[in-house]
Amino acid sequence: MAFFRNGDTRSDHGIIHHVVTLSAPAKRNKKPVMLAALACALLMAYMNGMLTDNNGRAEYEESMSRFRMLAEEGEAAEDVDPNDGPTFVFIMGIEGTGHHLLEALLGQSPNMKKMTELGSCGDGGELEALSNQFFGIYRRKGTGLYNPDDGKKNKKHVDAVRLFDTTVGLLKSMRDKYKEDVRKNADGSEPSSSLSLPFNIPINANGCPAESMISYPTFMGPDRPLQNFNLDVFYNACSQAKVNCEHVYIYRDPYDVIKSTLWNRRYNKDVYDSIRLYTSVTQNVHSQMVSYPERIMGCFGFLDPKGAQIEQDWERFGKLFGWDKESFVEEVKELNSKGAPEVMADEMKERLIPARLGPLMTAFEQVHYRVVDYCYSLVAEGGGEEAEQHIVEGTPVQLIDSEVA
Repeated sequence: MAFFRNGDTRSDHGIIHHVVTLSAPAKRNKKPVMLAALACALLMAYMNGMLTDNNGRAEYEESMSRFRMLAEEGEAAEDVDPNDGPTFVFIMGIEGTGHHLLEALLGQSPNMKKMTELGSCGDGGELEALSNQFFGIYRRKGTGLYNPDDGKKNKKHVDAVRLFDTTVGLLKSMRDKYKEDVRKNADGSEPSSSLSLPFNIPINANGCPAESMISYPTFMGPDRPLQNFNLDVFYNACSQAKVNCEHVYIYRDPYDVIKSTLWNRRYNKDVYDSIRLYTSVTQNVHSQMVSYPERIMGCFGFLDPKGAQIEQDWERFGKLFGWDKESFVEEVKELNSKGAPEVMADEMKERLIPARLGPLMTAFEQVHYRVVDYCYSLVAEGGGEEAEQHIVEGTPVQLIDSEVA
């Protein structure tokens, strides 16, 4: 999975055998010599790999320099209308809420097919590079804006300016590609039907190569609780690039989140840490959502037993990323192998969460529902009571695989 894509692991058994054979004298304890030889061989292999990675990183940095140059190009405010171009959409949600499901869906969306055609989705495309600026550059051996840890615990040389400028340049590049394609395909002064506004580009969980799904949190390791997306930095970059940016929120029942991330995938070492971590990051999500109430485009609980029944959310999601209603329903059904998610039985909840942790789990549930309620209250259509009414009276949408997370 993209969550755990690591750098290459190299070994050279030929070197190890050769050194051990030449270094071990007869009739002596060979163990210390063999260990020393092994250490030397591993060092040689590491240095060889390091040089290769450094060369690759240098090539990567050179390719990114053109985007930084683009970010530095001045533009008069009157020359660029942020609304005269695509909208970049961040998919906000904690681990286990459906990033992989959305990746499978969005990879087949009309909008992402267009981004692939433009060269922005694919190996070396802007969307992959954008993910790298946020969470790790060149096989996670460098740093990102949101995870300043290169694996050596050396955080003294993080260049946030360089990463931010590259982000700005990448956003500009995709905007310019989109607008140029519109001009080329225009019939008179009207844009082509395939690229008519609004055109929304998901920046994560979009089916493109990426280091991360950019969930809350992202990646493992000692900095795990801090590996979260900074919405302020993203919107600052959007403002400097003069592009339109918004976000959507994905959610799932807290018990299902714990089961998915602890039992199914072992992201956390125990249920106690799981509850504390996801309570904290959901509070972070709530704070960011409150900071940008005008930028929410939708709330989607496709893996949530109740949220999956809100038909208007399915329709909204499909429309956001280029589908018509009928084609989107067909696409989702093709990806589905099981029925809609079911409410977890009380017996399973008791097995999952010990009674002694009840107060902590209650707090997690409270902040979860607080965020969901607030999100729907912000959505122009289908929020609040209307959404709840749809849950009660609507027909369950038998579309999704409840095991996908």
